[in-house]
Amino acid sequence: MAGPRNGPRNHFPRLDSLLSQSANLVSALRFILACIWVAVFFGDRAQSGMLGTIALGGAASDFLDGRIARWTHSAGRFGRWLDSAADIVFILTALSCEAYAGVIPVYLPALVAASFAQYVVDSVLIRGSVVPVRSRLGHWAGVSNYMIVIIVAWAPPPRLPGTLLRTVAPMLGLFYLAAMCERLLSYRTARGLRGVTTMKPAAGE
Repeated sequence: MAGPRNGPRNHFPRLDSLLSQSANLVSALRFILACIWVAVFFGDRAQSGMLGTIALGGAASDFLDGRIARWTHSAGRFGRWLDSAADIVFILTALSCEAYAGVIPVYLPALVAASFAQYVVDSVLIRGSVVPVRSRLGHWAGVSNYMIVIIVAWAPPPRLPGTLLRTVAPMLGLFYLAAMCERLLSYRTARGLRGVTTMKPAAGE
């Protein structure tokens, strides 16, 4: 009599391992793109087409990594933090270079850095979460970060998109501040609700 089956065997363990890490590899690509941005920026600033390609590559990486993680069922704590870290490294690298060149005000990358610091502190130290805790305005601030990078890469001043970006920079700064205030208020609201729950009298009191 044939012995009991142990279930279907995986004939392609290396392929499955690669697929499970594919989302993280796509996220990590942004670290490499950040290094290439610096090399191109300080090597030959006239190659705006190259910077534009890097900007689109970074945006595509951010768009795809989460979808790949869900498709491969590999979304996890490490991948989410890697995604956030890759975002901030790529965005701050690009914006800091452009601020250095005077294309955008210095306060834009400063506010992006402050927003990310608040994001980490709020997620880990205040809320005690093991994964990043996103906010509604924070999500759209992240989208605007990539839009800014793409604009300054493809059409910096004196081209019209870059000139308009410099004009609306103060409003963008206010938007980043609003996103930070929203996160602060959401924490205070959550803390208030926890306090009410803690003080609620037990049944029969």
